[in-house]
Amino acid sequence: MLAGIDHPSSGTISLNERNISSLSIAKKTTLLQQSIGIVFQQPLLIQELTVLENIMLKAMTHTSITGQSIAHAKQLLSEVNLLEKAHCSPNTLSGGQQQRVAILRALFHTPQFLFADEPTGNLDQQNGRAVIELLLHYQKKYNMGLIISTHDLQVAKECSIILEIQNKNLLSHKTVL
Repeated sequence: MLAGIDHPSSGTISLNERNISSLSIAKKTTLLQQSIGIVFQQPLLIQELTVLENIMLKAMTHTSITGQSIAHAKQLLSEVNLLEKAHCSPNTLSGGQQQRVAILRALFHTPQFLFADEPTGNLDQQNGRAVIELLLHYQKKYNMGLIISTHDLQVAKECSIILEIQNKNLLSHKTVL
């Protein structure tokens, strides 16, 4: 619901003081694309596109690709040591590399909020740790909100606030970083 994918049965979801349920589809789509990035448990990369094109997917579908867009995507790849994979097919990457590309795609337009749904769920411990460190790095770099859905207690311990659903109740825990 926070990402605008589903609608609440009651109450409202507001983003930048705008009730997203009351917006037209076009306005809602524009607002959400500019404000929210989403990383899923599965990277969901498009195999027919290169790694670079996957990162620039929003620009490819909603605006035009510019030299600045390409330079930005390459800079992001460089920051995660994947620049040499820019023109490769995603299926040539390891699972950890694919998840890093999915994160870069979500960050391409510098969202206000990044939602990560089980971002380490399919990764080994080393790659999972690298993904969490990457998310936390970009959270600080872009001063963005980061909401992680996880069953992994090690991931949850990295967060400053933990919300837990237990017996249909929402519990809040604060951690010390």
